[in-house]
Amino acid sequence: MTAPPADIPAHLPHRYPFLLVDRVLEREPGVRVVAEKLVTFGEPYLQGHFEDRPLVPGVLLLEMLAQAGGFLEAEPLRGAAIFLAGVQDARFKGPALPGDRLRLEVRADGAFAGMMKIRGTVSCDGRDLCTAALLVKRL
Repeated sequence: MTAPPADIPAHLPHRYPFLLVDRVLEREPGVRVVAEKLVTFGEPYLQGHFEDRPLVPGVLLLEMLAQAGGFLEAEPLRGAAIFLAGVQDARFKGPALPGDRLRLEVRADGAFAGMMKIRGTVSCDGRDLCTAALLVKRL
């Protein structure tokens, strides 16, 4: 099932410049989400990271995965939010650069104590750039 772009504001409270999901490509609520982020040269965080070689900060790759995890919820959050509560086993394998079309794939990996554990991968053109297990909490 694909969520149309109009569903993004209903599922995530984030707005520019911190909305880091551009499109949802595939969605199985409670199971798996595949989303996309196109890194443009105008992204505000690229201006200072780094001047001579702009790249997406690793912490924002993790935030992209957490935001994609918001689409695992069956219903839109509408007023609630998903917060990144923990990062486990994060691995950074390559840079995300301006012009890259990033594929964000997350899978549900269990729930406990009001938190959901997700596993995710950020990739570009078949290359894994970042993998991590994240704890997210709905508030």
